[in-house]
Amino acid sequence: FWPGMSPQGGRVPGRLEKKINEDFGSVQAFKDAFKNAGATQFGSGWAWLVLGMDGKLKVTKTPNGSNPLATGEGTALLGCDVWEHSYYLDFRNVRADYLSNWLDQLANYEFAESRMG
Repeated sequence: FWPGMSPQGGRVPGRLEKKINEDFGSVQAFKDAFKNAGATQFGSGWAWLVLGMDGKLKVTKTPNGSNPLATGEGTALLGCDVWEHSYYLDFRNVRADYLSNWLDQLANYEFAESRMG
């Protein structure tokens, strides 16, 4: 979890950007899907960028302490904690703003790219 964030996060490197564009259509479409997954996770859980078993990137969400490896969805490249303890002090109950900030400022896309293999 922690390597997936960086104080210098938010910049999507070339190889990952190309793959995101292939599989989602654009970086913005990926971010929209990720925000939707995180914002619609009922209660505690996670939003994930996953490299699926078919070699395609996808976004998913899991409840509580589950993860994409445990559910058979693929390899987690990035995971964002959407439990209230992660955002409530800074963003109150506006989880969507937390997710936007996380994607644009904290997500360590270089780490995600390194996990693509």
